[in-house]
Amino acid sequence: MARFAALLPLAYALGAFAQSVAYNDPNTGIDFMSYQDSKSGARFSVATPETLGSDFIGQIVAPTTEGWAGLDMSAQMASHILVVAWPSGDKVMSSLREATGYTTPPVYTGNATTTPIANGTFVNSTHFAYTFVCNGCITGEDDSFPNTVSGNAFGWAFSTDAPAAPSSEETALNMHTGFGAFAVIFANSSSASYDTWASWAEAVPAVTTPIAGNGTSSSNATVGVDTGKNTTSTAPIATTLNTTYDYIIAGAGPAGIIVAERLAESGAEVLLIERGDASTYASGGRAVESWNETVTQYDVPAMAYYLSTAGVTNEYCTDTADMAGCLLGGSSMINALMFVRPQERDFDDKWPTGWKWSDVSSSAESFYERNPGTISPSKDGQRYDQGAYDVLSSFFTSNGWSSVNALEEPNKKTDVFSHPPWNIQDGLRAGPVLTYLPLAKAKKNFHIQLNSTVIRAVRESSFVSGVEVELVDGSRQIINVKTGGKVVLAGGALSTPRILINSGIGPADQIKTVQSGSVAVTLPDQAEWIDLPVGKGLKDHPIITLKFKTKTSLSSLDTTAFTDPTQVNADLFAHGSGLLVQGGQRLNFWSSVNGTDGIERFVQGTCNSPSNDTIKMKIYLTHGLTSTGEIGVTSAGATEYITQPWLNTPEDKDALAAFVDRLISFTKTANSTLTLDAGLTASSNVTGADLIKTFVTGSHFVGTAKMGTDDGRKGGDAVVDLDTKVYGTDNLFVVDASFHPDLPTGNTQAIVMVAAEAAAKKVLAVEVSGGSNSTVPASSATSSVAVSSASVASSTGIVATSAAASAVTSAPAITSAPASSATIPTTYTTNTATTSVAVPSPAYTQVPKYGRCGGNGYEGPTKCAEGSSCKYQNDWYWQCV
Repeated sequence: MARFAALLPLAYALGAFAQSVAYNDPNTGIDFMSYQDSKSGARFSVATPETLGSDFIGQIVAPTTEGWAGLDMSAQMASHILVVAWPSGDKVMSSLREATGYTTPPVYTGNATTTPIANGTFVNSTHFAYTFVCNGCITGEDDSFPNTVSGNAFGWAFSTDAPAAPSSEETALNMHTGFGAFAVIFANSSSASYDTWASWAEAVPAVTTPIAGNGTSSSNATVGVDTGKNTTSTAPIATTLNTTYDYIIAGAGPAGIIVAERLAESGAEVLLIERGDASTYASGGRAVESWNETVTQYDVPAMAYYLSTAGVTNEYCTDTADMAGCLLGGSSMINALMFVRPQERDFDDKWPTGWKWSDVSSSAESFYERNPGTISPSKDGQRYDQGAYDVLSSFFTSNGWSSVNALEEPNKKTDVFSHPPWNIQDGLRAGPVLTYLPLAKAKKNFHIQLNSTVIRAVRESSFVSGVEVELVDGSRQIINVKTGGKVVLAGGALSTPRILINSGIGPADQIKTVQSGSVAVTLPDQAEWIDLPVGKGLKDHPIITLKFKTKTSLSSLDTTAFTDPTQVNADLFAHGSGLLVQGGQRLNFWSSVNGTDGIERFVQGTCNSPSNDTIKMKIYLTHGLTSTGEIGVTSAGATEYITQPWLNTPEDKDALAAFVDRLISFTKTANSTLTLDAGLTASSNVTGADLIKTFVTGSHFVGTAKMGTDDGRKGGDAVVDLDTKVYGTDNLFVVDASFHPDLPTGNTQAIVMVAAEAAAKKVLAVEVSGGSNSTVPASSATSSVAVSSASVASSTGIVATSAAASAVTSAPAITSAPASSATIPTTYTTNTATTSVAVPSPAYTQVPKYGRCGGNGYEGPTKCAEGSSCKYQNDWYWQCV
């Protein structure tokens, strides 16, 4: 007899239960609590009704076309109901089994059954999936668990070896190659939508066949195909998902995350879609540092200056006119951490009524309460590598400038300097991924879908019924809002214009570029295009870089101090202190220049020391500048500059040159601590007008979907109204830097998030009239659709989560060294949105043979069934043998 290893009870000798995490299946829209094996990629998931009865929905996804995988009702596996699934050609076969020992498990003879859900059951070239209702599987007997418990530990097993007879439901199962157990807390796995999901189950297993250009689809699934007359090139078949939402937010950048979390607070069903992957370790990113494998390059503040040369560099968009972040957190994950709270004038000068500082100040306070920023991030109270600050503070003080705390005194922006205000919290990069996303994930009505690019808003006249997204394998989905629902675009100033234009909203010449382009985009009929100045009014901070030599010795740290830190610095970081919890700047300054046109223009500077005896200043022209540009789209679907936005008015050039001349004059005083680096020019008479010619982008883009009362359809320059709703639409909104009518005095990070807080309130308050969503499929099995399954359970495909946690903290917990150890631990243990809980003991008083009867963390019965006794296997696992 072949040795049965599929459900070997000893498999659970791994010990402690893994914790499940929330997962929104992109094929079915079902919210599961899920566990994914990191080695094989096999995923096992459970969804339950609000009141636990005898049924639940399960899902098994395994990355092989030949093997099998199983979900067991108990971590102990032996003598419990087991659901096994495997591929047989283009079919998914399944069988209920009950393990008895070291032989292949026989077919289960009890009353439990499984019924497949078609659009979650398929076979493709890389995976098979079986989504099912497990009818009567919660028996309350020794073969399962009772419906009175608050959670259960499920077992799982996986094999790459095919069953002996794949076409037979009673086939023998071969040796497993992976096994384990995971805990599910039923308060987290339950949903009010359970009955709807369960109704999709059909009595006949689904058979799947490939659909050209779209992965696979169940043969009995209905594929929603948009056949509009204005489809550009050959559009892939887009599949319409069953699940609908009250709000869909396109873009999980700094604005999108905040809006999504605030809208989810209302209890509405919210879907946040991000084209990139996870970033920080706590969010699921795994671009870890070699010196600390519990943080990624995005977590570590000191790495902010070096991301472009780090081991993983796919965080930058490749289809935008300039640099932008294409990962969870967007620009807040790739910027240099500057957190300049806006001064009141940043709103009062050019923002419309309803958006003045007095209108948004309460939103700012709400934001700062969660995400305050800091000028002293090290928990030990020290500042590190302060030589440059000492030189520069002396330099500016000697010229009559004042020292301020930039966070506490944001309105002081003329001839002042400060320790850098950084977006750092608890020793890690802050921003919404740290301070808002965990709170959103703790809500069961919040859902997030990664690695999914929003192509367009699906629009019928003025009503937007949903969005079309493209997955990493090239397949597409239509995701709809409920009747009365809303879509919020938050892709950033360089990407939101593309989504608008792809939706038939923008200048006609740009929409025609899409129409004749090579990217498959379904446009509305031309009669329904909305002529708005999308892409126009682009603003950005121009930056010039100056180098100075110090007259006294100044030691600078080598780049490797940050990218390959010493053990001492790594140990300090593990305690939230030291060089690595700081950003790269060492001093910031602000001033202003009165222009020849009567407009006061502000200047910002950020400074550091890149080499010995050297100071580098980045000088930005900021609030008050008048230069604008324009972006559009290419036939290949990227955004590009039509007109560049930097220094294209003489007044801007004069103002920046005048400030540089003033700065140079400071270096010529007798007591100056700095001299302009002679290497910059062969002439000792270099002027500001010469030096500003070397400007580069600040990558602080705003204004490409400007907010205002001057409706762009009527010759004005506004794309969205004061509620951030796109003119000419009922329920399409823009909340990101695109709608900002002006640039702030400092970096855009803080003001984007303040404005997002304020915008969330306005979006929530708008009532959508009309626009019945006729494209939403009926909630029945015949309306189910399958999307490309290449993205399912793949580490490079969709990663969709909506966590349900009972406790969320924004601060990571730092592990303490054992009392006997003299070394400082180098690990950060980061709290995530999942909660470690005690799993209820199995519902029996006597442990069956091969069951668990003891070990660390075990609270169940210890008396073994007759003929067996409780034997030690390891510290975590004792077994009845």
